[in-house]
Amino acid sequence: MTDNGNILLHLKQGLPGYSPALQKLGDFILTEPQRVLYLTITELAKETDTSEASVTRLCRNLSCKGYTEFKMALALDVQQSQPTLAATGDPVDALVEESVQALRDTGKFIDREVLQQAGAAVHQARSIQIYGVAASAITGEYLHYRLLRLGKPAQLFGDMHRAAMNASTLSEGDLVIAISASGSTKDLMHVVNVAKKRKAQVLMLSNTLRSPMGNLADMLLVAARPEGPLNAGTLSGKVGAMLLVEALMGELMAHDAHYATASQQTASATLPMLI
Repeated sequence: MTDNGNILLHLKQGLPGYSPALQKLGDFILTEPQRVLYLTITELAKETDTSEASVTRLCRNLSCKGYTEFKMALALDVQQSQPTLAATGDPVDALVEESVQALRDTGKFIDREVLQQAGAAVHQARSIQIYGVAASAITGEYLHYRLLRLGKPAQLFGDMHRAAMNASTLSEGDLVIAISASGSTKDLMHVVNVAKKRKAQVLMLSNTLRSPMGNLADMLLVAARPEGPLNAGTLSGKVGAMLLVEALMGELMAHDAHYATASQQTASATLPMLI
């Protein structure tokens, strides 16, 4: 069973990387989780026009030994994860609640061991290259800013042609931080492949648990709320990614007191510019 028991959250995060049959199963479970609690494995396969083998595969992808263990985890999740809705129905209140829930979900979803590895990798890296396009470039800008504030040099690339040229010059000891909500951006995946061939280490920040690019990464940190073509860059998707950046900076600062000192120095440098 999944470590933290958030079975629906794990399912939602992993869904974009699943096969069509498992996506069909996952969509049904996410839409009607309470109904699934009362279906046998045969009934669930029939309801989704899939197969019992597909249901078993999905259960194993969610780290459950079988369908019975999956239903137990689902029952606990349904009981404990009832959404808190804004009582007034106000759209601003709903947006706030959605964003807060995205932060809570991301906090539950962060793999602490991978986070520690990522913090050490950033600290030890000879150079840091940040790659991200479109909405993911927003997270890249924020990460670049936070590293600059801590006195950690990094280069940021939003143009994947330039990123590809940069990646071709990397070597062992260099760190690439690739940012892709979907984990399947074609141009970025090409750049990551180039960096991997040069033996650079790759840390990926994503909103998707399983993806082609995630399979290439040495370390993967995942924010809640997967983004799609129609909701890329929305607040609920971005706040989780921002939390990943802040958690990563916290791990980095734990490695050396120099980063806290650098933060004070960089803050002082901008004071004369303020009115």
